[in-house]
Amino acid sequence: MAKGTNQGMRTTHHMIFTTRLLCLLLLCPTLFLGCSSYVDLSSSQMHIMQGNYDKAYQNLQMQAPSLLKAQGPIIVNYDLGMLARLNKNYQESNNLLSESERLIREAYTQSITANIASFIVNDNTKAYQGEEYEDIYLNLFKALNFLALGQEESALVELNRSMEKQALLKQKYEQYRKQVRDYASQQGLGGVNTETFAASFSTSALTNYLASLVAQSLGESSTAYYAKEQVKHAFASQPQLYRFSLPSSVEQSDPQEGKARLHLLSFSGQAPQKQERWEYFSVSPTNHAKIAYPVLVGRYSNVQSIRVKATGQEETVLQKIESISDVAIDTFRSKSELAKTKAVLRAMAKAVGIAIYDSVAQQDEKVTAAEELLGLIFRVAQDVSERADVRSTHFLPSEAWVGSIDLDPGVYDLEFSFLNASGRVLHTMTLPNQEVKLNALNLCETYYAP
Repeated sequence: MAKGTNQGMRTTHHMIFTTRLLCLLLLCPTLFLGCSSYVDLSSSQMHIMQGNYDKAYQNLQMQAPSLLKAQGPIIVNYDLGMLARLNKNYQESNNLLSESERLIREAYTQSITANIASFIVNDNTKAYQGEEYEDIYLNLFKALNFLALGQEESALVELNRSMEKQALLKQKYEQYRKQVRDYASQQGLGGVNTETFAASFSTSALTNYLASLVAQSLGESSTAYYAKEQVKHAFASQPQLYRFSLPSSVEQSDPQEGKARLHLLSFSGQAPQKQERWEYFSVSPTNHAKIAYPVLVGRYSNVQSIRVKATGQEETVLQKIESISDVAIDTFRSKSELAKTKAVLRAMAKAVGIAIYDSVAQQDEKVTAAEELLGLIFRVAQDVSERADVRSTHFLPSEAWVGSIDLDPGVYDLEFSFLNASGRVLHTMTLPNQEVKLNALNLCETYYAP
């Protein structure tokens, strides 16, 4: 009788051994997927820092197949679109950004209809779906492309799309939270904290500022007034994101009779990068787990002020209107906390398997060396297989600055000077032959990455 019982225990043990081995084999692809998304884009980055956008674009085109395989079509189209616009290929840029936008929309539609179990898998095993800040600013840069092409009505459509997306942010994050809470409840893990940080961001001052300029040029005075009021609302309601004064150009009166207004827009720096963060937590008195989740980390820019001088005119100082970096970090905090919660739930599910193995092994006095090794592998795999999804687009700027100059209609050379905190000029950029027309939307845009 005892012999039969022992044999039964051994049979059970080997069944569990086989099951764990199969799980390990299934785990291996996930492990490798977590390490395979990196692509070295330092060459394109170097050309951008040097202001050689044509070289940057050509270099990224050569790397596009590798980037597509590692990080997916949303990132490839977005990155190429951003570099194409810097290279003044505005129509090509919009084609690329529109494709990225379509893929982001499809990915979100799939995510809200996906079953709960598929939602909780490691994000590295899924196609990249884009981040909310990437989606919001995509339309803004499409709008700037349309303005460069002289298509103001299309530009206003894009700005309105960006604002619509901003209004849906809280709804989207609540949907994500609900999926995590439902999964935790179904798995009997209701005690896991599934609350996340609420994003402070809801209104982009930059998007509304541009919308007010375009609407005014199109003769849509009520739309222009509303958008201008929204700029003020963005500063008043989101002080943690707008830690600087409202630009004086927001409240400017109309230019004097016979004068034309030249609007100045400049971008500086580079947007934050995703980094992997690790934490340990206890899943039982005898077992702990290491989880990984992504966070956005800002990149320092030397540019602390921008001055502009038009031919024969006094110098104008631009004022910051938006930190794209701050908005990105704020909107991503909710996603980061959700990724952390999902990692905890996955770790707890893995821990259950390890606990079963330990229980059986303790009952078996004849654990083989291979089985001991398997137990060790499972503990190592629990740590190694968990990798954060650090995929993201690469070429968004960090800060946006605005200003204006009232001029007689004509053609001017513009000199942009980018200064550091001590007032030293880091770089000077000259834009020759800028035409300023009466009763038209005159907008000049520059970018300096370092």
